[in-house]
Amino acid sequence: MPSPLLSNSRIGLTLVMGVLLTSPHLRAQSSTLELQGTLGISAHLVELRGERAYVAAEDTLQVVDVSDPAQPTARGTLTTPGRIWGLHIEEPYVYLAGGLEGLHIIDVTDPNAPALLATHPTAGQALGVTTSGATAMVVNLMTGLEVVDISDRTTPTLLSTHETPGYQWGIGGDGSRVFVVDQPSGLHLFDTSDPTVPVPVGVHATEQPAQAVALGEGGRAYLIAPRAGIIEIVDIGDPAAPRRVGSYQPSGPFQRVAVEGFDLIVPIGEAGVEVIDVSDPSAPTRVTTYDTPGQAQDVSVSGDLVAVADGDSLLLLRSR
Repeated sequence: MPSPLLSNSRIGLTLVMGVLLTSPHLRAQSSTLELQGTLGISAHLVELRGERAYVAAEDTLQVVDVSDPAQPTARGTLTTPGRIWGLHIEEPYVYLAGGLEGLHIIDVTDPNAPALLATHPTAGQALGVTTSGATAMVVNLMTGLEVVDISDRTTPTLLSTHETPGYQWGIGGDGSRVFVVDQPSGLHLFDTSDPTVPVPVGVHATEQPAQAVALGEGGRAYLIAPRAGIIEIVDIGDPAAPRRVGSYQPSGPFQRVAVEGFDLIVPIGEAGVEVIDVSDPSAPTRVTTYDTPGQAQDVSVSGDLVAVADGDSLLLLRSR
């Protein structure tokens, strides 16, 4: 198992709510993506929230004003002690998985001056984080799931841990339900209603080693297996009995995926991004592609706006 310190893997997670028959998604709106604006900053990870984009590259977090997508504007920056492996946004706070440094909690009330409130040291290498209310859940590769009390964000406190059999690479959250990606055993589902005692609910044994999970509509999880080049679609409607319902092989190398309704938006390196219709999980269909000028590494979606972390720039695309 290669150390993530030597890879470009990042656990990424975008959870988007919508209903297929009542809310438009990218495919329903359009089959094209059009460039709106660019910003020349280093961009490896990105999350959209309202009129802001949060962009990370190596050890730097950048806040970007995207209220006018044609003219994105850089706001404040923050440098962390080590590389940023994952980010999770619950404004006015940003939670960063900081590798061997642990979990960083950032206050972005003033977007021009993001402030580090606290760092919670993890026993292993923090690779991903999600939150539910006053609780943060962190995966740290070697020692499993850590549940952290963040009711006082200046003094995060460890509540409990729960190990899975292998290496914990990715995490996703839906309220008190938490999904941990373990290599090689698969996707582990936990109930954290009592954060002091996470309860294992179910396990899905993946066909290929996965590194991340994204949660979507229809009670689905999308397991990302970059080395195998596969996105596995899993029905998690019954958490005790998750089952595979389909898969898709992107047309280029990928490590992350965003979800909007029943569309997947996949960054595929030099080839840009592609949009996949997964309304029928047994027959995913590519809808459109957009060739970015750099190396598309991460994407985030909000309505019809798509943000792409393209290596040396942030791109803002609009679906038409």
